[in-house]
Amino acid sequence: MSPRCWPGSIGYGRHMPHTKLLASGNPIDVDPVQSELAQLDVSAYRTIRLSAGNGAGSPGPVVVAISQIDQPGTPNANAIALVDSFTLAPGESASRVYEVLGDVVAFLAQPESPPLAGIGLFFTIYGRTD
Repeated sequence: MSPRCWPGSIGYGRHMPHTKLLASGNPIDVDPVQSELAQLDVSAYRTIRLSAGNGAGSPGPVVVAISQIDQPGTPNANAIALVDSFTLAPGESASRVYEVLGDVVAFLAQPESPPLAGIGLFFTIYGRTD
């Protein structure tokens, strides 16, 4: 018998009522220079989890970065602090958990050596309130 997954669960039959899917891509084509995966207001969450995988057929490594954004949604919006960045080789994946440090964060992806077309990136971003 297979385990039952509930809305808000991550899988394996575990119910995760305080976890919410905030954004995903299955896969997205990374722009040859840089792509914004998502810009999210995470102030309602205690932690966020980013899971990302560079497609096995991608032509090169991809750098994934998370930055805090000041004055989002305005002409003065800008990244004020790099929270983290990591590089994924083709076929490689990673999952990272971050405590929420600010209200709005941006998730970015770019080829390690831009410009480079053809990178397929899979990602999910979850928020957890407890």
